[in-house]
Amino acid sequence: MSKHTLIGGGTGFIGSHLSKHLAKNGYEVTVISRMPGPKRITWHELEKQGIPSSVNSVVNATGQNVLDPSRRWTPGFQQNVWNSRVNSSKTLSQAIQAAPQVKSFVNLCGVSLYPPSETKTYTEDDQGVNYDYMSSLCLAWEEAARSGDSKDKCVASCALALSSDAMAA
Repeated sequence: MSKHTLIGGGTGFIGSHLSKHLAKNGYEVTVISRMPGPKRITWHELEKQGIPSSVNSVVNATGQNVLDPSRRWTPGFQQNVWNSRVNSSKTLSQAIQAAPQVKSFVNLCGVSLYPPSETKTYTEDDQGVNYDYMSSLCLAWEEAARSGDSKDKCVASCALALSSDAMAA
């Protein structure tokens, strides 16, 4: 069986690095993007046509950059952040339900669902708490990713990703 992964957010920082890594290791990679192009499908195409039949794994690494110093935290920006995470996860979960060939789904989420603590070390056994905008976002994001059928799913909480080539990504 061929290895073909569909990556939501594949043009972003984490997704582009993951795409390069998978391609180097023999995977065919297709990216979901707002813009059409080679080895890409758009979100609109995903909603209308579904997941390509050759895809057998999906990774969702979408999300508006919340650390962009040129962006103010206006209600509009917060809505863009919400849509880029929660709505994309929901769209992918729904598309996966109609794609029996997809065997695995990994959705990258944030860690803001845990309240700051100087003494607590959080683990995957700890429940998230809705205490501010970011925690509410993370809880809704995880819920959207877990919606749908019972295929192998992994919802990974990821902290900030940094690299020396971050400006180039």
